[in-house]
Amino acid sequence: MEVLSPPTGDRTAELNELLRARNAAPAAARVDPDKADGFLKEAYRINSHTTTLHKELRDVRQAYLSTAQPRRAHARTAAAHGQPRVLTDREREEVDANAKQMIRELNASIRAVDDAEQLRRETAAAIVRKTYGSALGLLGSWASGGGGAGAAGAAGTEMHRDSVLWFLRQRLEQCCRTQQDMMETRLTRELEKSRGFLAAPASDFADFAQATRRSAAAGPSSSSPSSGDAAAAAPAYGAGNEGLTEDQVQMFEEGNQDMMKHYESTLAKVQTAEKSLVEIAELQSLLVNNLAIQSAHIEQLVTDSLSTAENVGGGNKELQKAAQRPSAARYTFFAASGLCAFLVLWDLII
Repeated sequence: MEVLSPPTGDRTAELNELLRARNAAPAAARVDPDKADGFLKEAYRINSHTTTLHKELRDVRQAYLSTAQPRRAHARTAAAHGQPRVLTDREREEVDANAKQMIRELNASIRAVDDAEQLRRETAAAIVRKTYGSALGLLGSWASGGGGAGAAGAAGTEMHRDSVLWFLRQRLEQCCRTQQDMMETRLTRELEKSRGFLAAPASDFADFAQATRRSAAAGPSSSSPSSGDAAAAAPAYGAGNEGLTEDQVQMFEEGNQDMMKHYESTLAKVQTAEKSLVEIAELQSLLVNNLAIQSAHIEQLVTDSLSTAENVGGGNKELQKAAQRPSAARYTFFAASGLCAFLVLWDLII
């Protein structure tokens, strides 16, 4: 199972050394979450809760998967020494319910951040269309060269925030995977425990049947006053109870009742675990689908960014070439401007 753990230590210096070795700019200073924008603040909050949830699941894993019966003395000793104690079935169900509820809330928070980001992009696109939609605005943007730079900056921001959302969903999906692994292991151990319970009574019944046959074979040879009563009472017990006393029949009935209660309890545990497993599997499938969609969107943004950079670079090269070579339109413009200036001056002189 993949273990998710937060990074330890500040390794910015090592990263800067690698960047300097490749003639790249050093990494920026660590971002203060309190000074970040609303998007990053919410992302930091979600990541903190996700890390806390995953740590709690790892800490409770041993006690959650233990199949031993919890004892008060053991619980007090474990608590005194800081060791994980054995959980009851109710506590395991509470762990499952709390983990699923926390995962749902974190997933809803990620969706809310994603929806807010989509709204921001639509608003920014509407502002750009309103500003540069007219011919004059388009001409001014082309003359200043700000259109390409603005589009590249917006694409970079979108790519960064999509990567943040993808990272949050991946961390949450790992929490789901950890919870699902715990529940699957618990279900497997419960089934193995029930199968082990079935093996012992079967051997006991076989030994008891052999003893019953031996006592039945020795019964006719012994003459006792109760032999006639046993023979008379045998039809009352039925064909399946021949050779058994009332105490033996009562013992079998009590054993069957205890066994049925155990089976019903085990079946209820298995059904509860299966239901929880289905719910957590649905959550994990939803997160995996969201991760796939987010990855495809990021790849599309990268492709669009590269094509935008190529188009802007190609346009600048064409403008430079056009400025260097002679143009008939330029000469015509200069001639018309000179003629207009001459006519204005001629009119002023005359």
